[in-house]
Amino acid sequence: MLIKEKSSTAAARASKPVGASKLRSAVKNPTPRLKAVGGRSGTLDPRMFANIVEHGPRGFDAVQLIREGFPAKILKSVSGFFGETEARILSIVRVPATTASRLEKAAAKIDSAATERVYRMGAVTRMAIEIFEDKEHAIAWMRQPNLALGNAMPLELMDTEPGAVSVRQILNAIATGGVA
Repeated sequence: MLIKEKSSTAAARASKPVGASKLRSAVKNPTPRLKAVGGRSGTLDPRMFANIVEHGPRGFDAVQLIREGFPAKILKSVSGFFGETEARILSIVRVPATTASRLEKAAAKIDSAATERVYRMGAVTRMAIEIFEDKEHAIAWMRQPNLALGNAMPLELMDTEPGAVSVRQILNAIATGGVA
């Protein structure tokens, strides 16, 4: 697979992180009324998770956001972003469905461990998009079983940091022309 070279301007723009306060605002303030996953209607901003993928903070800004926790409704946004069932995303993030429902109804936040898993999904997906230079291709790659990962989907391995490290290693191999 050939990977096109990005212009230095586009690469700089793509990797420029957004400040924590701007991302915090994007995560907290969903607006459109859409049909939620599973046929229930509710307020859901599909851009909520996309903002993390596209503009995710790094360094201490990321630490602060993870410690604060993301709103529980982000779990539906993750589901919509990947085109996966909410049950699959809850399994990866390790949040029981009853807990997710209760937190969402109370407009509460998921704990820092679940938030970190969501953040990890976004960061690794961002890396895949940068390497494949196509969001849809990167999402499809994250959802397909990968022989180098023991036929696990890269998305399924986002529940642990060692799993994410394995996925990042494969993405680095792809980016540098190695076998993956």
